[in-house]
Amino acid sequence: MKIVQSVQSLFNSKKEFYGILQKRVSETLVLRKKKTWHFVDRLKTIESFALKLETGRFDKYSIFHDFYACTLVVENLDEIDNSEKLIEGLFEIVEKKPNSKSYTFKSTDSFPFDDLRLYCRLGDKYIGSINPDIKTFIFEVQIKTFLQHAWSIATHDIIYKTDRIAWGKERVAFQVKAALEQAEVAISGANNLSKVNELAKENKIVKKTNRVIILLSQLFQKDDLPNDKRRLAQNVISLIETLDISPKDLEGILKKETASGRGTLTKNLSPFQVIIKSIYMQEQSKVTSYLRKRKTRGYKLLISPEMGINELRNVVKANKISLEI
Repeated sequence: MKIVQSVQSLFNSKKEFYGILQKRVSETLVLRKKKTWHFVDRLKTIESFALKLETGRFDKYSIFHDFYACTLVVENLDEIDNSEKLIEGLFEIVEKKPNSKSYTFKSTDSFPFDDLRLYCRLGDKYIGSINPDIKTFIFEVQIKTFLQHAWSIATHDIIYKTDRIAWGKERVAFQVKAALEQAEVAISGANNLSKVNELAKENKIVKKTNRVIILLSQLFQKDDLPNDKRRLAQNVISLIETLDISPKDLEGILKKETASGRGTLTKNLSPFQVIIKSIYMQEQSKVTSYLRKRKTRGYKLLISPEMGINELRNVVKANKISLEI
């Protein structure tokens, strides 16, 4: 595409400075964003710059407002506010689109691009040596969820990079966008949706897992338990079912062990290993008889040296995971 000299000169007049701005903004956000968020950025190409100028909707000043643009990609709709607060604390927000959470210009049957865009500048909030003029440059921060971002990447070439517009392809792209928006709403409202009669149900596995989670939460200190209590509960269920111990029996075992100064008072073992040792101390025969079985369900009992159960060293190795070196 032919770019006239005046447009090229306008582009070049700011390119180097926006390159510096890009480095400062990206460094600032990458260091402070949540680890689970994704960050991407770009400087506008000369061709994109020229085409935007030719729309007739921008003057030689406003044309630069998205010359540098970056995107924060967050887990779901609930994280949009948190990411916006992060941006607000780091930069000066000049403009916000859309500017209202409760009002939209979209009709109910359309799904145009409407991701949150914050037009910012470094301003006086930025601490660091930099050309004072660069602090006034406006740049764009888009905030998207992973589903929104995935749609943008997957359909960008279909919609924007094509030699011939195909109504059918764009129709499909926006049908997918509508489906993903519905998915976002469902994810965001999962807590409330789960209370609807058709969904407010349990099955045997869910009831059993929740029962064990409640039991562990009652007997162990909160800080002793992992964030993923579901996985711990599932591991415990596999263990006690293998050893033919009920959740009620396990509760009694842990309470007896704790009363004797061990059990949940033990701080050098994981909760799971505390449970194994407690079962061994109270129901030794069940543990040793399982380890001596020739035929098992393939379940291996985890025995670590920190448990101090030295008498199990020489018991059949096929049925245990020994961490002895």
